[in-house]
Amino acid sequence: MTKEKEQIERVVLKIPRSVAKYFRETFPHGKRSQFVVQKLLEYKHEAKVKEMEEELRKVNKERQ
Repeated sequence: MTKEKEQIERVVLKIPRSVAKYFRETFPHGKRSQFVVQKLLEYKHEAKVKEMEEELRKVNKERQ
């Protein structure tokens, strides 16, 4: 999966105005998308780790 070849898609986020203002002030144009992508990928990774941990707990209980 190369980032250069992956198509870009627009997404509309509905967030409170104060949060949107902070987001725009904190992250300059072009950096906002990178931040959102990074956080979503981190969330995806953490969710996968939690899922694997839960599976291991189930297997461990079955062994006992």
